[in-house]
Amino acid sequence: MPGIFSEWESGEWRSRNRPYPDDHPSRVAIRGERLPSCFEHGLDLCTIHGIRHHDAFARSEAVAKLCETSADKRYARARNARLIMSNEVPDMPTDDVKPYCIWYPDTANEETYRLLVKRYPDMAYSVGRACAVAGYDGLYHELDILPEVSIAEEARESSAANAGSKAIFEHIMKQPVCYAVLNDYTRSIHHQNPRSPAFMNGDTAVRSTLNVTIAPEDGSWRDVGFLDDWVPFDIAEDGHIAEVTTHATWFESQGTLPPEHVELLYSPLPSHLPTIIKDPLIVMAAYEGNLDRYLRLRRPDWVMQEHGAILRGIYHNTTFAKWWSLQPREDLAGSIRAAILARFIMVNDLSHITATDPHPEDDFDEIPGMIWWPLIPAERTLEVLAKRRPDMHLQVAMACIAGNYKELWDKLAPEPSRQLYEQASLRRDPSVRNHFVDYLERRTSELGLDVKALQEVNELPAHDWCWNAARLDKEPTSCWLPSKISITAASDYPDTDNVYGSPDQTNLAGRDSNWELYICSSEEVRAKIPVSRSVIELYGSDDE
Repeated sequence: MPGIFSEWESGEWRSRNRPYPDDHPSRVAIRGERLPSCFEHGLDLCTIHGIRHHDAFARSEAVAKLCETSADKRYARARNARLIMSNEVPDMPTDDVKPYCIWYPDTANEETYRLLVKRYPDMAYSVGRACAVAGYDGLYHELDILPEVSIAEEARESSAANAGSKAIFEHIMKQPVCYAVLNDYTRSIHHQNPRSPAFMNGDTAVRSTLNVTIAPEDGSWRDVGFLDDWVPFDIAEDGHIAEVTTHATWFESQGTLPPEHVELLYSPLPSHLPTIIKDPLIVMAAYEGNLDRYLRLRRPDWVMQEHGAILRGIYHNTTFAKWWSLQPREDLAGSIRAAILARFIMVNDLSHITATDPHPEDDFDEIPGMIWWPLIPAERTLEVLAKRRPDMHLQVAMACIAGNYKELWDKLAPEPSRQLYEQASLRRDPSVRNHFVDYLERRTSELGLDVKALQEVNELPAHDWCWNAARLDKEPTSCWLPSKISITAASDYPDTDNVYGSPDQTNLAGRDSNWELYICSSEEVRAKIPVSRSVIELYGSDDE
């Protein structure tokens, strides 16, 4: 997450950033004490939080004037939300001042919501959502609205502690078909054209997730994409900012799959997803290249580890690669385009790569690195590729080593490089010679160079990926058994360099995230993990 330098201590989140003093404008605004002199660098979010959370601040003359004069209607929406939650129905003459969320941080009484929907019928689904949070099942039935999936998810999450919420959930689940009217990603209401049939799919910012917050000193407000990195939802429009940081990232709170739902990783998905915590399911679907599951589960923006998982899925699955290739090119990261081309080359299709596309200079990040694993292209394919793309001679030469294509290698006569020598020398017994090592050592000697001091080719990012891939074990497994299925932040010291063309390799069989071992392990083996530990190493002694 941008701007975060933090750590866990004694089971609690500790920020390494120095906390802002109490009189800092951000904290003053968050507490609803005074408006800041400007609204840049996150102070707009602090102000919105203060208005939404503090009734007296929302009713102050300064805030009322701000809401009346500002072209930014977020302040007016926050003020109106606060007034509603304080049991007052405000004047809202235009749609752009009507708040989406009217149930956080508080819920109004039932009569207030009843009066609100009577005055503003178009807010019926927002009131229905508030009923799911507060357990107002009587008012919910009065609304006579369609059985809506986000209301169902909200009611399900509140049903354990609220009989009214449970009644709402059970009522919706009895209906023959459900609809999607509320969109928490875009804070939009589609009562005129609801999507149907719709199913609970973990796309709801339920009330408990709104308590995942970040302190102002831990935010990177210079990055306009900050909120996308921090949290997929922002239904309160305050960026989840608050006095304290509760978690390292959204994914720290929502990235651990509950034990009772782990079977969703290896079972057909039910029509209604039984949990809102689905990010691990997204990552696994992308990692395996499971197109149907991935398209159902994914969010509008990538979750942590999803990018690396997508690259891995493309490299290993032609159908997954084909689907990505059909998406608008301007929407694809260069690394994804490169992975697509790599997969196509490995199955001997060169129709998507020309002498100038990807352009060697303008689209250099779309040029693939590793093109010989998990499949090796035919020798003839590589020969055509080498003629078409002289800038990919290194990749072709490394593929020749993997495929033992001596004839094409001799035609290429590649210049020695560190990547080629490491690829040719993989776990080779020094007493056994091979064609490629002999060539490289002979050619190096002719050039007056030391084979052990060869320089790497580094003209393109793809050459770095080739170097990473010059190893036998490209996805190292591990005997470290985790105590849970959890998304972890990218490590500064990963257990392996990425071979797929991105700094973040998602290896779900490796030490950092050994989900595959967890899935295969028995309950008896998992029970051996002490509560105080997050992982144990299997087979550490002969009697294990």
